[in-house]
Amino acid sequence: MIANKKDVTEIERRIDTIESKLKTYDEEKFDREITRLWQFIKERESNEQFKKMHIDTVSTIEKGMPVNNLVNAGLKTIYDVSNYTVSQFLQVRGVGEKSAQPLKEAVEKIKQSVHLRAKGRINPDNMTRLDYDTLRAINSKWHILIKKEYLLNELKSFITDYRNRFEIVKEQKNFIMRLFQSQEKKDDIAGAIESLNNGEMQHRLERIEQIYAEITGFNIEESSLKEDFVQNNIKYYSEIEKVTGYSNRKVTEDMPSELVEAVNKVEIDTSGLNLTLRHYQEFGTKYILYNKRVLLGDEMGLGKTVQALAAVNHLNNTGKSFAIAVCPLSVMANWKRETEKFTELKAFIYHGRNRDEVFEQWSREGGILITTFSHTRNIDKDKLKNLDILIVDEAHYVKNPDAKRSESVYEMSRRAEFAVYMSGTPLENRLEEMKQLISVLQQDIADKLSNELHLLKPQKFMREIAPVYLRRNRADVLGELPELEIIEQWSDFGEEEEKIYNAAVAGGKIMTMRRAAWQGGSPEKSPKLDALKEICESAKENGHKVLVFSFFRDVIDTVQQHITGPSFPAITGDVPNDERQKIIDDFTRAENGAVMTAQIIAGGVGLNIQAANIVVLCEPQWKPSTEEQAISRAYRMGQSRNVVVYRLLTEDSIDVSILELLEEKSQLFNMYAKDSEVANIVQDQNEESEQSLAKKVLKMEQERLADKTAG
Repeated sequence: MIANKKDVTEIERRIDTIESKLKTYDEEKFDREITRLWQFIKERESNEQFKKMHIDTVSTIEKGMPVNNLVNAGLKTIYDVSNYTVSQFLQVRGVGEKSAQPLKEAVEKIKQSVHLRAKGRINPDNMTRLDYDTLRAINSKWHILIKKEYLLNELKSFITDYRNRFEIVKEQKNFIMRLFQSQEKKDDIAGAIESLNNGEMQHRLERIEQIYAEITGFNIEESSLKEDFVQNNIKYYSEIEKVTGYSNRKVTEDMPSELVEAVNKVEIDTSGLNLTLRHYQEFGTKYILYNKRVLLGDEMGLGKTVQALAAVNHLNNTGKSFAIAVCPLSVMANWKRETEKFTELKAFIYHGRNRDEVFEQWSREGGILITTFSHTRNIDKDKLKNLDILIVDEAHYVKNPDAKRSESVYEMSRRAEFAVYMSGTPLENRLEEMKQLISVLQQDIADKLSNELHLLKPQKFMREIAPVYLRRNRADVLGELPELEIIEQWSDFGEEEEKIYNAAVAGGKIMTMRRAAWQGGSPEKSPKLDALKEICESAKENGHKVLVFSFFRDVIDTVQQHITGPSFPAITGDVPNDERQKIIDDFTRAENGAVMTAQIIAGGVGLNIQAANIVVLCEPQWKPSTEEQAISRAYRMGQSRNVVVYRLLTEDSIDVSILELLEEKSQLFNMYAKDSEVANIVQDQNEESEQSLAKKVLKMEQERLADKTAG
């Protein structure tokens, strides 16, 4: 309440104090703090690299260094000497004045090189005090600056609305001097005080004080801060990029500008291509066509196959019609399916007893001949006079130059005008393997590569390999990727599995049919299991965790027997809820590459498994909602990573029939998807009983098998 002039003066003083304090919260101050903290995060990353670098790395900078003396003194890594002074080096037995200074300089050069390429990363699964402080600085900037601007406007409005009344009240005199004021003036002062005490001014003043307290006392609990980061990590990294220049999406930053320009000028003939290439896929296709002999190293899930097929399609449209794709047996069917799905090219499988006839047909008609690494040895290379493009999927299979399959693939590569080797594993971390593959493609570039160049001049190294090696991580193309990527991974039955399956079809054993593709029992005898093993190994190479779902307990047991890395009990219907959460917590804390298995009816509902961003569905389910619920365990609000879902499917099996039925229902559902009430009704009708679907599927499979047998 305002009683006199003193009360008004106190309000004005408080308003001035708040305004002055608000002006100290300036954007540059926040940015300096964010930059400072981010430098510490980069240093942390650099230190982790130093711990992995043997002390003899200094010899790549300065020859003749007393490395053995350093090792004998217990100094085994660059990290151990990262902050050593010349005086400290001189205290090491065997290190003299001639080597102490060069040692110091060599270590500094290595530190500068590593720190320059360190991008920095905040791992939501392993938060430290530094991570929280950095996120808090960013979060504070957003909230405080917004509230600051709002409050400054409120103060301006407050002062404007009440200035005149304040000025009138401030004319109030003390008791003696008040006797000499006119009655009119006294009435004005009394009226102003009464007006100010009507409640509105006090309410606005309290609101100003409340917002000011929120600014000066702003804080966010660590749990809330982490949750906000996981949900909005792109926003945080964008802020870091804006403030510090950090970026993890500059796909072509290490490529010479003239190469980028030349690649972008390539025009792709997409006639007959039944999909729209994403921007990064379009660049990858142009890159193949421009450089001709390349190693495409995109991370799994980015569509290496699609980019290769787009290149093959373009060449076919220009009269270059003969392509060969070499791949593991487990993905042959997938190559054929994607070729037929995305192009109008003829796809031929060169495998089995009729391979010679298939090869002759391909030689006459053109198209894409799909074969395995071992079967390339059966191809008469002298008949490959018109091989336009060779694609080698999972090219690390031919990293050993002495292996027979490598020699065979290398010879085919030499005969092809275009050669595209593909591997989702980060080959730059295995320089000798990378150099070997590049030597087959562009020998002149391979000759320039060395450990010294790779380690100490990483930018020059990347520029040297730019015309032959292109790798993008999902993080690089985050803005262009959907949040959820679903990949159908097709394979064939193993020999024994096919017998089990055919017998199950004849006997009407639906459940046996659904899991027959897992009965081989080992990756060598079960292509589906081999495909799963490849996915898990690739996930580990790229720093991801995997969640595997199956309806069947025995399939879960088979998967459990063959996964490597940290082991976790499978989540099945027998596992109590509290134990399930403990399993998930252990999985969340585990190292990258961890694989967790779950029965889809048990692990597909009610669990939050954000640690995994690779999801594998071992077989199609009767109801799409069952799969959707399982996927949503990892793909949900709070997932800070892109999620890739692999659906493992078997050619010429019940999987195909189930998908055909579900696709019909899905199309019907999508027709009414805009009307939520109708959509719910249609979805309920679509989700027929398993018994009804099983009867339809069994009939379809028995008819298909009968036709196959008759043929």
